[in-house]
Amino acid sequence: MAMNKNRSIAESVRLWMIAVAIAPLIIMALQGYHCAREAVLELKHEQLQVVAQAKEQRILDWIQERSRELTMLSRFVALDLHETPSTNCPIIEAAIESSIQLNDSAYESIELYSRDWKPVWGRRSELHDESLLLPPSFREELEKSEGAVISKPHIHENGMIGIHIGVPLDVEHDSLAQYIIAVLELSSTVYPALAPETSKATAVQSCIVSEAGLLLTGVPDGVASDERVVKLPEALMKAGDEPTIYRNFDQETVVGVATQLDELGWILVTEAKAKHAFMWLHHLKIRAVLTGIIALALVLVLAAKSARRISNPLRHMADVAQSVSLGQLDARMKYFPGREHVQVADAFNQMLDEIEKAKEALAHAAALSAIGKLSASIVHEMRNPLSAVMMNLSVLRGAVQDDPVHAELAEIAADQAQRLETMLNDLLLFGKKVELNKQAVSVDDFCKEVSACIRSEEADHISFEVVNKHACPLFVDKEQMLRAVTNLVDNALQASPVNGSVTLTVRESDTAEILFEVRDQGEGISERVGEKLFEPFFTTKKRGTGLGLPNVKKIVELHGGDISFVSSQEGSVFTIRLPMGGSADE
Repeated sequence: MAMNKNRSIAESVRLWMIAVAIAPLIIMALQGYHCAREAVLELKHEQLQVVAQAKEQRILDWIQERSRELTMLSRFVALDLHETPSTNCPIIEAAIESSIQLNDSAYESIELYSRDWKPVWGRRSELHDESLLLPPSFREELEKSEGAVISKPHIHENGMIGIHIGVPLDVEHDSLAQYIIAVLELSSTVYPALAPETSKATAVQSCIVSEAGLLLTGVPDGVASDERVVKLPEALMKAGDEPTIYRNFDQETVVGVATQLDELGWILVTEAKAKHAFMWLHHLKIRAVLTGIIALALVLVLAAKSARRISNPLRHMADVAQSVSLGQLDARMKYFPGREHVQVADAFNQMLDEIEKAKEALAHAAALSAIGKLSASIVHEMRNPLSAVMMNLSVLRGAVQDDPVHAELAEIAADQAQRLETMLNDLLLFGKKVELNKQAVSVDDFCKEVSACIRSEEADHISFEVVNKHACPLFVDKEQMLRAVTNLVDNALQASPVNGSVTLTVRESDTAEILFEVRDQGEGISERVGEKLFEPFFTTKKRGTGLGLPNVKKIVELHGGDISFVSSQEGSVFTIRLPMGGSADE
């Protein structure tokens, strides 16, 4: 199914669910109808066979009964002819008349014939001439037979089927009468046996067809003999056992079976109207259609509910995204039933939280950038006067060195000027963009320079130890990284008590990173202070600028690393993590 790119997900879900539901329904309906049709056809086949066998038995029994009667009559006639050679014997005439009267519905006539096939005595049939009564094939078969012979069926001028039975007489060769021949009356005997068993509309009907395809019974009045030829399926003409659907003589679609009557040369066709045979299938189709409509309605309801369940969260997500795009950053996606919907809502809301944080960070960065530019401008304006002040203080210190009071005041002024210069340098570093100049640096030489740069007054009362466990060179901006590590060491010295110790450890981590660990023995850092420790201008020191650790973090992140700390009552450990490898050109 081609999917329109402008079609909604709900429409697509509905269409696919309908297609997926209807296809099996159609397949099952067709398969069920086929199986039901085969079952009905098989059942009708069995019914037709039972009816056909019953009718066949009735016809054969009736023919055999007439054969036995005529045989008994022939023996009686032969016995009388032995005693009275003349055919004018009243006893013979009485016997023949009695047989006709006893079975008036069975015999049309009974006649005696000589050896040369001349009529000797009997009631002549008004429906036959000699060619129909004594066809050559019937004569030849009767001359050779010692028992009853049944003729092939033929059509009378009145349209009725005709059949003859002949029996040779057991008499002397020169006897006047040699054969007795009976013309059977079928209209009141065989025809009723072929009549429908029930009402005309639903009856199982039967007819007799000759081997040449000539319809012998069940023909409407006024139909000529040449119009009796029927084109039945080959299976029926061969008297097959399988049911066949075809059009009968009346051009009605029927289901039929055929049975061969070998003794008579007939084909007994038993058939039922197809519309009545398959009437149950018609009701089945109606029920199947109603079931399909109900199933389709249920599928439509389920498809609509499923489509809404899938599409509603997406619509809601689109609405929330549009609200965020319009500036409503506090808009969040609500939760819908279903684990996947909850996962999508969590991920979407988390993304919005990150966007909001990123916007706040961006605004904060923009503010810091503005402060940095302002600070850089202020620093440049203040450094020249500060340099002049520091030069003049140096001259004054030399001039008053013999005066203890003034010398102490000059020393205090010089220290404060130096502190001011440090603050301006930190502010300038924080506000300007730093360009790294990476190069290979020996870890031993780097650690020695760190030790040489320690300027804290507490260094005289606290031991400082360097533990180097990394032999490979570093690829860093030496000046910037030296400033970062030295700042951490200075902070550790200031936090440690008198006679305490500070340790700088350089080693390689399990994840192939270079670690700089600065450990002190201070009182630790509280959770409240730790949350703001790397924020600009935040400090707990009386003489701090609040820019030392932010500058350390900035330098470390420029090198692709990160900084973290852990703290307890026994002290704190600040750790710088730098990626392993690199080159001097990076």
